[in-house]
Amino acid sequence: MYDVARKEEIMIAKKDLIDKATADGAIDRMNQLLSAAHILNCEANALVEEAADMMDKYGLLLGDIKMRHNGFVRSADMYFSTFASMVKNEKNKMDMFKDLEDLDKSFRKWAKIEKPIGKNEDSK
Repeated sequence: MYDVARKEEIMIAKKDLIDKATADGAIDRMNQLLSAAHILNCEANALVEEAADMMDKYGLLLGDIKMRHNGFVRSADMYFSTFASMVKNEKNKMDMFKDLEDLDKSFRKWAKIEKPIGKNEDSK
C-alpha cells in the first residue's frame, strides 16, 4: 500500500507467505537471529559508550571522533527505539536484559576487559 499523505510505503506481508515461513520454522529462526544480533548490538554499544566516556574524561573526544561518535549515538538510539517497540512482552524484555548481562560478563572475560580502569575489587 502507498499512503500519499504520508509519502512512505506501508509493507504488509501476505498471510500465505507468513504461514509458509512459520511452517518451515523460518519465523522462529529469524527471531533467534535477530535477537542474537540485537544482543550483540547492545554489547557493542555499551563498549563504544564506555570508551567514549573515557575519551571524554581525558579530553580526547574531539573533532572527527566526536562527530562520528555523535552520529553513532543517534543511529543507535533510533535502532534501539525501533527494536524496543517490537518487543511487547515484559517477560521477553526481562529475559533480554538477563541475556545481555550474561553475554557482557562472558565477553568481557574473553576480551580481558573485566575490570574498568580506576576500579578495584572492593567497588564491585
